[in-house]
Amino acid sequence: MSHKVLIVEDDPQIAESLSDMLEILDHEVVGIAESYDAAVKLLSEGTAEIALLDIQIKGDKTGIDVAEKIKSDFLIPFIFTTAYADKETIKKASQHSPYGYIVKPYGMKDINASIEIAIENHKLLENQKPEEEKGLFNSESLFVKANSKMIRIKMSEILYTEAKGDYVIFKTTDKGYIVHTTFKNVEMKLDPDLFVKVHRSFIVNVDKIIDIEENNLLINDHVIPVSRNQKPILFSKINSL
Repeated sequence: MSHKVLIVEDDPQIAESLSDMLEILDHEVVGIAESYDAAVKLLSEGTAEIALLDIQIKGDKTGIDVAEKIKSDFLIPFIFTTAYADKETIKKASQHSPYGYIVKPYGMKDINASIEIAIENHKLLENQKPEEEKGLFNSESLFVKANSKMIRIKMSEILYTEAKGDYVIFKTTDKGYIVHTTFKNVEMKLDPDLFVKVHRSFIVNVDKIIDIEENNLLINDHVIPVSRNQKPILFSKINSL
């Protein structure tokens, strides 16, 4: 089965070799990142189904830091790929619940087996979660914490949400609410029949869209970008001729 894979690896030769292996195995490489910041940027695009993380990468942060970010914001399986097999490194990595740990050098069979097992184990764990933790829509409204109080917002009144660093802006016709939360968490809480992610920083209410032109859409007087990868998902949500 084909999967969309993010590679986090700071050695260009190893990254290229791993990318070639994945393509031969019919997987799609959605990006190669050499550092924590580059990895988070690619993860924010929302296309990766699984990440292969080298532990030692460029910059002050490591692949383990990337793993922590994935666990908190992106919720996809990840596998550590490293040249280090000492007890201390393995112990430190295992504390972050990876879906696999592959020691370099590795072969195509090692990579493919690890990816398939990680994807299946991730699905099993997701299915075992209580319904309220799966992000399934079960309400016509949403309570958000803004200005030190919980405020109830009707789903139908939300025009769009916008990610701003560690905060998310909920925009309604009359007001805007700034909430300290992750964009992934917001996406999981919104009604999937009513809302669609059109860009790594925007989720929109499809009922509020006025028009769509090229790589933008209009809601009220707000022009919102639409990424190329999200366009097919957007058009699958709207009734068009």
